Amino acid sequence: MKLKLTLFVAIVCIASSSIAQTQKAKKNVFVPGQKKPELFGIAFTLTDFNTPKNFGKSNATTLKIKDMSAGASIYYWKGLTPFIDFTARLNGIFHDYSANFANESATTEVGLELEPSVSIRPIKDENVWAPFLTAGLGAGIYSGRMGAYVPLGVGLQLNASNTTYFFLQAQYKWAITPKIFDNNLLYSIGFAQNINAK
Repeated sequence: MKLKLTLFVAIVCIASSSIAQTQKAKKNVFVPGQKKPELFGIAFTLTDFNTPKNFGKSNATTLKIKDMSAGASIYYWKGLTPFIDFTARLNGIFHDYSANFANESATTEVGLELEPSVSIRPIKDENVWAPFLTAGLGAGIYSGRMGAYVPLGVGLQLNASNTTYFFLQAQYKWAITPKIFDNNLLYSIGFAQNINAK
């Protein structure tokens, strides 16, 4: 009798432990049709300050990649709905910002930008490829001065098994404070990781 009771208790304990582990694992699995999980990522960026300034001019020349300002970004990405995401992005861009409000060229400095935005996709997040549109409001510090801008852009998302996402983006950043820094185009390529995935 004691042996049967011991076996029964052992079976109940194993079964309850197995159910608890299964439920815990389900919380960390992305379910198709749901919103995007929490992501943290990094990106490499190139910023073009010349093209918006020379747009429409007859003597405008094509800017080469080597003439663009390099930088990097870290960002947080979270789905609000299956079609809409929230993004908070921190940009660091190497550029001669002080030359914009001074009449002489200075040394290259790092501009720091914080950019919350919203991304809208026409298809659900679980698709392997998904184009999206972005819009937001950004603010930064450039050569010790505060500036603000509105980022508007397009992008392409590659979903790798709902754990790693790759992003290609192009943004037009319209300067609210043009005396601090000019309108510019920002191109970025990066990836982000699902922090809840095993």
